[in-house]
Amino acid sequence: MTDPDRKKLKLHAKKPVASSGPEVKPWRILVVDDDVQVHIMTDLLFKDFVFEGSPFQAVHAYSAAEAAQRLAQDPEIPVALVDVVMERPDSGLQLVKVIRNDMDNPAIRIILRTGQPGEAPERDVIQDCDINDYKSKTELTSQKLFTALVGALRSWRDIMYAAKMAELLAEANNTLERKVEERTQDLSKALEKVNQAKRDLRQFLSMMSHEFRTPLAVIDSAAQMLMMRKDDERREGTVPRLEAIRTGVDRLVGLIDTCLADDRLESETIELKTEQTDLSPLLRAAIDQQRRAHPDRTLSLSLHTLPELPLDMGLMAMAINNLINNALKYSSKDVHVAATVADNQIQVEITDYGIGIPADEMDFVFDRFYRADNVKGMAGTGIGLHMSQRIVQLHGGSIDVISSEGMGSTFTIRLPLA
Repeated sequence: MTDPDRKKLKLHAKKPVASSGPEVKPWRILVVDDDVQVHIMTDLLFKDFVFEGSPFQAVHAYSAAEAAQRLAQDPEIPVALVDVVMERPDSGLQLVKVIRNDMDNPAIRIILRTGQPGEAPERDVIQDCDINDYKSKTELTSQKLFTALVGALRSWRDIMYAAKMAELLAEANNTLERKVEERTQDLSKALEKVNQAKRDLRQFLSMMSHEFRTPLAVIDSAAQMLMMRKDDERREGTVPRLEAIRTGVDRLVGLIDTCLADDRLESETIELKTEQTDLSPLLRAAIDQQRRAHPDRTLSLSLHTLPELPLDMGLMAMAINNLINNALKYSSKDVHVAATVADNQIQVEITDYGIGIPADEMDFVFDRFYRADNVKGMAGTGIGLHMSQRIVQLHGGSIDVISSEGMGSTFTIRLPLA
């Protein structure tokens, strides 16, 4: 090595500084060459090479076979300086194939260096062999060798970092998959418990419905028989009490029917029993029923000619009766029902002039069991509006409300004609 070369090398490399701290791990470079002098010269050059605080250390191999053995023992050597011509004219090229293919080592950076470029033309070698650099021994000064090694080490470090990140990512992905599987199993168990609880609730509701209906029917029948007695057989004031008994019975039966219907609507297996129907008779029947139940109230109905559409009559009657009953419950004034055809849909509006709904609670009125603050003192279950919305949605329609507290509310059902 000439003096000018040594001066240039010192500008780019620092000698390791003695320290009492932990031993610095050197950069190991596999030197593959059958010329002993090349190994001696490489060791001399490496004494002045330092990269990122670590010195360079040569791992010597004097043949392609020995180099393969070294790599088999230590596959994490970052860089190999490989001579092309050794035992055979193409020993170095064959070693590259062994490293990349047989040993499956894509990380090590391979720098070919040769003293006989004619034996292995650079263009052919670069195209045919998986190497990272090609140097002629005559042009490979200490400075160029240092530059080539540092570039190779940086590349190897990036490859190893990427491989480590890929390994960590794969491990994290496996961990995530296990956790997802565990959570899925937990959710499946929890869902089964919920479904079992629903089944138990349905069974309980069915049983309670049966148990309640029988004594309620007996009470209602007895009240009717007492009301049918002759006037001289009654005591004064008996009739109002009997009517109160019958009203209470009707209310309990209605509550049972509502609970059963709500549970059926929440079931995913419910099927509509639809037929092409004119909605007008259903609306008139609902108004007549409510007039009989509230003889002291005024209910008006405005009807245009309505086309037929597929309806489950039982469910739709329940939805409309719920809305009208709701309007009567929360208003001491008149209730108006109107049905029109607009925008290829039937619109049914139920308007009252009662207590209205607080503005900050409008988004919750259709929630199951929800009751606004201004109706907490009144009787109700909080499922009527939810049931009505569910029934309308099952028919492909929608329901919304416009309300002003203290002024009243208008609930609008929209059922598509298509």
